[in-house]
Amino acid sequence: MQTQGVIYSQGIYMISIRTRYSLAQFLAQQETGVSTTLLAKYGVQHLPVSHINLQMSLNNAICDLDDRILLLVLQEIISTQSCLRKNISPKIVFDERFHDLRQCLLLDGYMIQSNRLLLADPSIADASPMEDDLLVALRNAAPPQCEAIINKINDSNEAFRASPPDYNATLTNARVALETMAVDVAAAVAQEQNCTPTYTPSSWGSVISFLRQSGEITTEEEKGLAGVFSFLSPGAHRPLGIPQEHMARLGRSFALNMCWFLLKNYLTRRGN
Repeated sequence: MQTQGVIYSQGIYMISIRTRYSLAQFLAQQETGVSTTLLAKYGVQHLPVSHINLQMSLNNAICDLDDRILLLVLQEIISTQSCLRKNISPKIVFDERFHDLRQCLLLDGYMIQSNRLLLADPSIADASPMEDDLLVALRNAAPPQCEAIINKINDSNEAFRASPPDYNATLTNARVALETMAVDVAAAVAQEQNCTPTYTPSSWGSVISFLRQSGEITTEEEKGLAGVFSFLSPGAHRPLGIPQEHMARLGRSFALNMCWFLLKNYLTRRGN
């Protein structure tokens, strides 16, 4: 289905928690009447807001909002951004919050083009935001370096959203998160097998080779992990006809998916 430039699939969760909070921050800078009217237009009625509790009310309303309705709200904001901007002073306040919202949407796989919200990647319509699921799984599983992995994922996110964005740092931090996840899994496997580790934690090739030799991953999965790591390495992600922000989003997505794979593969093989 296509609505006002937004393509989506019914029943699929598409907008991350990060983007929802960014939208709430964006709307909080508008006059209360503007924000409440915009949300009421798409079915959010009787929002108990005032200038004092506007941000918290927006947080609650937007985090609970159906994805399809949320996409319609976002599309109207994008198509009327000039109108919304003229009411804000200084303009840099609007520009900073709009930049953050745009970058958050791009991390979710949506891009703004000619005042329309479009899918940056058609596959996004069939996938939920990996980052939200990964962070929940990490906290539930609590691997030894859980907080370090989460911090690097968040650092990658912050670098992408910075003004101007730092796409090299986006990929570097994502790569470190993936490395740390692999080291944690390797350490757990070595402990289970009651053997002296035969890998060097600081060597990516050594870690994933140990995972393959121990039977944790297959040869093909090792090749896949090696390929993603190479893609994320400095100098390997030069855009060739593809905008740099899309290459960074793609590489970051690869890294998070491989973190997810390593964690869920480890847990599933042990019946968790």
